[in-house]
Amino acid sequence: MMASHGELDVRTSAQCLISLDEACEKAAHHVTPIDRHEGVSLLDAMDRVLAEQIFARIALPAFDQSAMDGYAFAASSIGRIEAELSIVSRIAAGGSSGPLPAGTAARIFTGAPIPRGADTVVMQEHVRRDGSRLKIDDPVRPGSNVRRHGEDIAKGELLLHSGLRLDARHLALLAAQGFSKVQVLQRPRVVIVSTGDELRQPGETLGEAGVYDSNRTMLLALARRAGLDAIDGGNILDDAQAMALRLSALAESSDLIVTTGGASIGEEDHSEAALAASGSTVETLKIAIKPGKPAVVGRIGHAAYLGLPGNPVSALVAWLTVGSAMITKLYGMMPQRRIGYSIATVSAFERKVGKAEFVPGRLVSTDRGLRVEILGRGGSARLKPLIHADGLAEIGASAGNLSPGDHVLFHSFRGDFAT
Repeated sequence: MMASHGELDVRTSAQCLISLDEACEKAAHHVTPIDRHEGVSLLDAMDRVLAEQIFARIALPAFDQSAMDGYAFAASSIGRIEAELSIVSRIAAGGSSGPLPAGTAARIFTGAPIPRGADTVVMQEHVRRDGSRLKIDDPVRPGSNVRRHGEDIAKGELLLHSGLRLDARHLALLAAQGFSKVQVLQRPRVVIVSTGDELRQPGETLGEAGVYDSNRTMLLALARRAGLDAIDGGNILDDAQAMALRLSALAESSDLIVTTGGASIGEEDHSEAALAASGSTVETLKIAIKPGKPAVVGRIGHAAYLGLPGNPVSALVAWLTVGSAMITKLYGMMPQRRIGYSIATVSAFERKVGKAEFVPGRLVSTDRGLRVEILGRGGSARLKPLIHADGLAEIGASAGNLSPGDHVLFHSFRGDFAT
């Protein structure tokens, strides 16, 4: 018996679903990495992407120095227990001293240079001092408590690769090398646009069939937190021609255009038609993901394009996965989506195999450590469950029903929830 047209559509649709990783790869294919860079001060470089390789200007430590407050001397001066040395100098950090004669010691402080003639520092807690005389009661290990010149970093060593997102650790290293400025990539210009006749902006009169636009606010906030130059592109009505003209104009000054709404296949979904009308490259992705199955990707002139679903949770999930891969590619790095960290659940959760699923989760402390409680299916249009969650739990496409103790990938709302 032949299937009806509707039955055939359902089967064909299921067969056309692609994995989340494949969708990210396809989306990133439409992205051209930016090559614009600028010099910024170290503090302004926080969370920016490095545009140059950094080589060590100086060795660290720059000289042999004391790792402790104590006394410096030559280990050969200590030939027996209860050795006694004469204290002949005092060396503080930033100070200097002449050569240390044999059989003598120098009072020395952390970070101070080791004087010539000394090779060992004994901690002040391990000696007895009587005026200018020093008594050492315990055996001494030659070379102890000395930071050797260049033992941390050698001059000329490659320290940081281009493409690295800088954080406080990297800035500390750059400062220790004497850098006051660094070359970073300019922030990618990302335009966020809403689509839909039903949308009203916060502060406007809602009307009988209107809904307030939450997606644009959410995505602009996430984009700014990701360090992007996020531009509010406003709202476009459900008209393919008007959308094509507006997106083409926005593409002239942007690297990525992101729209929400109109990414599905209904009669009022116009993203794909708008891109086609503007002569753009377009590709519709049907992703094995829940929520957020449909996405439209392509290019509009100079800019890459990402069309997200209109339901807010679907848009959020698609931004964190497909959008993350596209932004990574903008920075010239290997495209990859945001990866959560593995954590065991305390919840049972029923589901079907076949789609990666993202659900709200709350972190809980147990006698076995930190675990995640799955708060049920939030629904693609429901924002309230997200408020009670600490993040999203990602359940792999091949996983079936979950039992307590099974692992998921957790994406925390705190920390780097930007891309």
